Amino acid sequence: MQKNHINILIADDEEKILTRLERILLKEGYAVGTASDGNTALQRLSARTYDIVLTDINMPDRNGFEVMEYIRSEGIDTLPLVLTGYASVESAIRAMKLGAYDFIQKPVDAETLKLIVYRAAERVVLKRENERNLLELKKLSDLKDEFLTVVSHDLRSPLSSIGGYANYLLKKGDLSDTQRSYLLIIREIADNLYSLVNELLDISKIESGVIRLSMEETDITELVNTSINNFILLASDKNTAIHFHNGLDSPRVLIDRMKMLQVINNLINNAVKFTENGEIHVSAERSSDGAVMLTIRDTGTGMPPDALGSIFEKYSFFRSEGTRGEGGTGLGLVICKRFVDLHGGTIEAESAQGRGSVFRVRIPQEIHK
Repeated sequence: MQKNHINILIADDEEKILTRLERILLKEGYAVGTASDGNTALQRLSARTYDIVLTDINMPDRNGFEVMEYIRSEGIDTLPLVLTGYASVESAIRAMKLGAYDFIQKPVDAETLKLIVYRAAERVVLKRENERNLLELKKLSDLKDEFLTVVSHDLRSPLSSIGGYANYLLKKGDLSDTQRSYLLIIREIADNLYSLVNELLDISKIESGVIRLSMEETDITELVNTSINNFILLASDKNTAIHFHNGLDSPRVLIDRMKMLQVINNLINNAVKFTENGEIHVSAERSSDGAVMLTIRDTGTGMPPDALGSIFEKYSFFRSEGTRGEGGTGLGLVICKRFVDLHGGTIEAESAQGRGSVFRVRIPQEIHK
């Protein structure tokens, strides 16, 4: 630690103590300023930055408490240390509430002074490093978000074109089995990449605070049925039945319709992907406090216990192939949690490998009758 980079202000109305403390700390290598009374201390603090303020409690004009109150009220980034000839419990509590890091008892022992000031200086240096690290992390996060946005926008158009041309050639006919299989692979890859790009864009927008909820009264049962209809043919092809239990007396809820539809779509799509020759049960109910409770339960392949802790975390997402080798970006559940969080709700999962999964979504809100 470079002590000459630590600026210390000593405030004490006793000249002998002030001179002695200044001499000790200068010898230790610190940059030191002095103030012989409280008013002078406030002037020094308003004129330049000090990392540490070592202030006497009892001074005739402005006491040490007033100095610390000034530091707090003005938002000055400095760490107070207290000098006192007597330390009552009341004064100690008051000083700590005002941000005092430690006390130094008079008469001052030089070694105690050095130790306490050194610890305070270490804390200042650590805080500086943390602030620098946070600033660097913010810069990196901003660069990451900017990169994702730019790259995603640049990728969406060509990926859409690739998928479109693959579909055109598949419909044109006169293709050998090999050509058709290659085109199907191209289309699937283009579709998967397009989905990944869209999901990365969604996450980037959520993290940057760009996405806002557009709340509207919505029939939640109609929304669930819409989502089920999106996947009922795929589920039927896998010999899987989807059942919907509507336990809502009033289906009208206040939500962002499109974002909540995306949440339900992601959850039902996952259930279908990992379930074959089984069942999926979707239920909608209202809790005693008016919250909407959605449950999606399947009898599919389930997840290992170590995956449950990270399935909703960004960059720690769980990837697994469906019953027919269906892939996925692993970002769908991350987006689900972000959208549910925006609604002030919660999402949780239960699962056991080979025994299916259960996802529960809770959206608190007013009841609309």
